[in-house]
This record gives sequence, structure tokens and C-alpha cells, in this order.
Amino acid sequence: MSDKFSFNKQIDLNEYDRIVLSSPQGTIFSSSFFLKSLKVNYQLWNIKQGSEIKAVVCLITSKDNKNIILNDYVIYGGLIFNTDTKRLVTKRRSDEFKISEFVIEKLIKKYKKIEIQFAPEYLDIRPFQWLNYNQKVKKKFNLETKFTSYIDFKNQNLNDFLNTELYKNMETVRRYDYRMAIKEGAKISTTQNSTPFFKFYDEVLKKQENMTTLKNLSNLKNLISNLIESNRGKIFYVEDKLGNILYALFYIWDNKKAYYFLGAGNPKINKSWQSIFGHCEIFKYIKENYGITRIDLEGVNSPKRGWFKLSLGGTLNSYYRVELK
Repeated sequence: MSDKFSFNKQIDLNEYDRIVLSSPQGTIFSSSFFLKSLKVNYQLWNIKQGSEIKAVVCLITSKDNKNIILNDYVIYGGLIFNTDTKRLVTKRRSDEFKISEFVIEKLIKKYKKIEIQFAPEYLDIRPFQWLNYNQKVKKKFNLETKFTSYIDFKNQNLNDFLNTELYKNMETVRRYDYRMAIKEGAKISTTQNSTPFFKFYDEVLKKQENMTTLKNLSNLKNLISNLIESNRGKIFYVEDKLGNILYALFYIWDNKKAYYFLGAGNPKINKSWQSIFGHCEIFKYIKENYGITRIDLEGVNSPKRGWFKLSLGGTLNSYYRVELK
């Protein structure tokens, strides 16, 4: 297998980004633009068969490049295949399995510690699960199944929102909240002004006592600023009829789907409908302005957050996190 593939540093970022854009496993989080804007330490590799790139690998690394680590804002990464999607499914699955095995072989030689979180479209986790299978004394990957929710509205008329399948699939309380928002004169706006957003978000972090994120807030601000300027993300504000900002949401997107990235409420004013109204109006905006019809609500991995996001009526999708120490 080692003779069949080669493991190489990915130097050409344009080539890398083309693969990310075309691959089912490619997301905005793995794009070179996102990684550079967040100012994280990262390494990119490719797997070639002859001169043909069969996959690329996106890794967040420690400052000394000895460990592969996770980052709160780089949600998905790892292996991104560049295989022929028209190839017979059984053949492609076999090819991707062998590529994954090869990558594992290389990673465990290069890094002391490995932590990777894959996109939901990375479906076959068996090569990681089967490392050193039946060998009790050798290291094995710890696997964790994570969950997110996808919302699809490709063939729905969101301008007639109350009659869409999207609306009808929501929990009863969410449908009520949305109607209440309309009744109370709620509105949504988008702006380049990030000051209210960061004011609210700063309060959230302080409540969570998340000092690590607070220290790295300048990197997050740089990322958000770059995403907005490049038209890959927008801050949306939910306002009441008096113009008070109740809630701030930040969405980002690539060529495949949009992602709910961050949100924070006004600590002084709260309405039960503010978040659900914001999401639904953003769905309309993103479809109308960018033609995007799939939303990744990015994580339903805690009881409160999971219940809310799934109450919007999406599908439950799994993804994997692996760790080897």
C-alpha cells in the first residue's frame, strides 16, 4: 500500500482550495482563506497515486507541529477525498478506505498526539476504528460520535413561509414563536457593524468563564471581519418594533451549504421568539441572495442546544471525532 500512494506537503493553495470546493468532505472550515484568517497553526498534505491527487488532509497543529489538535472554530477538517464520484460506489468506497489506512499510517509516524474532527460527509470511520485491531498492548483511536442538524429547503417557496414543509416540520412551540414574532413587528437586519455582536458574545463567554476564547477574541474578530469583507459571512440582528437589538447571529457559507457559526443575545432584553425568528429569516435571505438551500446548524451536542436546533425540524446527522494519544 505504501508503494501505491505518496504523502506530500500541499504547497499549491489554489489547487488545494479547488479540491475542497469540489469534494463532498470539503467545507469552508478547511479552506485556506478560513485557516489563514483565523491565524491558527495548520498543515496541509496531499495523497498522490502517481501524479494524481486522491485526497488532501487539513490538520490544525500545535506550535511545535508535533501534535494534531482541535480548534473551537475549525469545526470540520481531516481527510478530504478527491476521488471520482462517478466511479462505482463499491470501488470508490474501497479506494477511500485504502487512502484512509495509508493516511493513518503516516500520521501516527509524524505526530505524537492526534485529534481530528471530520465533516459529516466523511462516512467510513472503520480504518480509524480498526487500527491495531485485536492487539491489546498497542494504541487504538478513541472514537466519539458527534451530531449536527441539516435543514434542506431546495424546492420550497420561503416567501410563503407559513405554508412550507420547513415551517410545518418545526416543533409546535417554534411555529408559535415565529407567528408571535411577526405579530409583534419583529424584523431582521444585516450590517457590517460587528460591535453589538461582540458586546453580546463577550458576555456569553464571561458567563461560561471561557478564558481561552476570550484571550483569542482578536483572532475571531479578524476571521469574522475577513469573512464579511469577502462575502462569505454576515452578521444578522433581530430587532423588535422599536429597533432594539435582541439577538445577533453570524452565518457563513461555501459553495455547498451555509453554517450557523455563532449567536448571542442581548443580556438586557429577551423575547422567546428572537432566535427562531432570526434563523428562519436568515434561511430566506441566504436562499434568495446566494441560492443556498442547505443549512448546517453546526452541532447538537448538548441537551439545551440540541433540543433547540432539532426543534427547527431538520435531520439528525452524525460526524466523527478521533483521538490517539
